[in-house]
Amino acid sequence: MKAAIILLIFLISVFPVSAADSSSSGEAGTAHISELYSDLGSFDVTLYSDKTYENLTLEVILLRPVGNDEEMLARQAFPVDSLPENKEVTKVGFWYQRNAERGAYSIRASLIEDGQVLSKSKYDFTYGDNSVSKLRIDDLIPDSRGINVILSPVEPVLFDIEYMLVDSSDVVYTTKTNSVSLTSIPENISAAWGTLLENNREYQGRVKIKVYSPEEETLVSTKHFIARDDAEITDIYKDETGASATVYGRSQVPFEGSLVFNVYKLKNDIKANSSESVESIREKVPVLLNGDDETVEVAWKQRLQKGVYRLEIELLGNSGEVIEHRETIIESNLPPYSDASAVNSSASGTAPLSGKKTPDFSAAVLIAGLAAISFILRKQG
Repeated sequence: MKAAIILLIFLISVFPVSAADSSSSGEAGTAHISELYSDLGSFDVTLYSDKTYENLTLEVILLRPVGNDEEMLARQAFPVDSLPENKEVTKVGFWYQRNAERGAYSIRASLIEDGQVLSKSKYDFTYGDNSVSKLRIDDLIPDSRGINVILSPVEPVLFDIEYMLVDSSDVVYTTKTNSVSLTSIPENISAAWGTLLENNREYQGRVKIKVYSPEEETLVSTKHFIARDDAEITDIYKDETGASATVYGRSQVPFEGSLVFNVYKLKNDIKANSSESVESIREKVPVLLNGDDETVEVAWKQRLQKGVYRLEIELLGNSGEVIEHRETIIESNLPPYSDASAVNSSASGTAPLSGKKTPDFSAAVLIAGLAAISFILRKQG
C-alpha cells in the first residue's frame, strides 16, 4: 500500500493534471476575451490583460448550424494596436445579413498574436424567436452632448444599462448604471459623454441593456451621428456704452467660435428700417464644452448719442458659420455731441467743487472798494 501511494505521487509530479478547456483560453497574465455579445445586427468583444500587448488581431466569425456542421456567414478582423495593462478594450462590429432566416446562430472570436491564438470565445444566440421581453427600446438618439434612450416596460423591471461611444470600431467612452427600475410608463434615460469629440466626425451611440429576471437577456441598439460644435446665446445686456452676451456650450466638441456685435442707427422713418452702420466688433468666445457658459463684453468706441439703434449679435461656430442671430434695440437719451462733454465729465466721476462759488466781477469790485476806504480811515486816525 505504501509503495502504491509513493508511485501515485511520482506520477502526479511527472504528469500534472490539466483543467478542461474553457470558452476563453489562455493563462493568467495573458491577453484574453473577457466578454462577448452578438445579435444579427451587431456585436461587441471586450479584451483585457494585466500586462501590455501590442499589434494583436481580433478575428470574429458569424456561424449558422447546418445539420451536424456549421456554415460561416461572415468574417471580420480588427487590428488591436495596443492593449494597455489593466484596462478593458472593446471592439464593435456590424453584420449585414439580408433575408436572414429564423433560428440559431453563433459567433466565434479569437485574439491572435503572430499567428498564435491567445484566447478564444463563443457566443450562441437566436434570431426571430417569439419570446416577449420585459423591456422594449422605443427610440435611441445620440448626439454631440450624449445619448438618450426611451424605454418601455412590459411589466415592472430592474436592469443594468451601459452607454457606449463608438469611433469606427473602437469604444472610446463608456459609462454604466446598475439596477435601473421602470414600473409602468415609458421613460427617457440619458447619459452625457465624458470625453472630447472631434468636429464633423462620425460616431455611433450604443446602449447595451441586461435584464436578469426571469432569465438573463440582453438588448442592444446602435445609431450613428455626426459630432458638431454647438452653443447658444442665453442672455444679452446692452446700453449706450457697450454690450455683452452670455454663451452656453451644447457639445463635447470644444467650441472655439466668436461673437460679432453690429450697431446700426435707425433713421427717422423707423418703420422703413432704414439705418446706417455705426460700429462692428468681433470678439473670440472662450473655449466651451457642454454645460459651460461665458460672458463676452464689448465697449463702443464712442457713446451712442441720442436716438434709436439696432443691435445685431451673431454667434459664429468653429468654421465661421452663423449658429445663432439675435436682434434688439438700444435707445439712447444722451444729448448731441455739443453737450456730450459735460455728460461725459459727469459720467467719468469728475465732481464739481464742494459748494464753493467763484465771486463774480461786481462783488470783487465792491470788496476792493471797502478795503480801500478802511485803509484811508486808518491813515487819518
